[in-house]
Amino acid sequence: MQICTKNEQINADLMGAARVVPHQVGLIKLSKTQLKVLQSIMPGEKVTAELMAERCGLSCSWASTLLKTVWERGYLVRGGHVRMNGGLEFVYSSV
Repeated sequence: MQICTKNEQINADLMGAARVVPHQVGLIKLSKTQLKVLQSIMPGEKVTAELMAERCGLSCSWASTLLKTVWERGYLVRGGHVRMNGGLEFVYSSV
């Protein structure tokens, strides 16, 4: 998946769509930290919030929130499993 860089030209169709429904742009646009997390995931790699927290220097709870948001916007696939000590652990991978 290619992510637009800072100086890259934005597609004219995307710009037109953003002007029609500007309140929805936030649903697809990623913050710098969300983009950092997304770019830290190698193609085909499965990651957890704990791994991303270590990799990106974040707290586990903040990494979990970022991964969930990026998943909700359609950039990641999410699966989960029950931990031995209880609770659900989500595993994310790139689309």
